[in-house]
Amino acid sequence: MTDLYRYIPIWCRVSGEVVLYRVFEVIGRGYTVQSKDFYRQASNYQSVASLETQFLELLQEQAPDERFRISPTIEAAVAAFDEYFEESEGA
Repeated sequence: MTDLYRYIPIWCRVSGEVVLYRVFEVIGRGYTVQSKDFYRQASNYQSVASLETQFLELLQEQAPDERFRISPTIEAAVAAFDEYFEESEGA
């Protein structure tokens, strides 16, 4: 059977920015984060449209659970995603 995905936008506020985690529930298996977008005060509608296009392109290119590992909860998926990319940036 083909995997089923439910998209769950998760928002948080960090240091004057709004951050959007693009979370997917892989039905029956858990949660994964596809990407993390930053909306700064200087954002305009064109950049928002660009982020939406990129979101769909990533989904078409690769299954969300192939892009990043599955976690049992949304909170764990977000934490794992942030931890991975903080380590990558520090390397």
